[in-house]
Amino acid sequence: MKEFDFVHNDDGTITALRLKNNRYIALISFGKAEIPNLLADVTKRLPPEVRRYMTQIKGDKS
Repeated sequence: MKEFDFVHNDDGTITALRLKNNRYIALISFGKAEIPNLLADVTKRLPPEVRRYMTQIKGDKS
């Protein structure tokens, strides 16, 4: 099992999950339009893996 996983929900949001005690716990749900604001907000303590994923899909137009 990966430490982090990302689920694309039916409503267009993405949920970042983190493995804790052999269970995935939801960290944050966000839409693609929110990514630039989330990445710019220094008060959000997002794990580096979540920031990398957001940066990777930010430009993806699919």
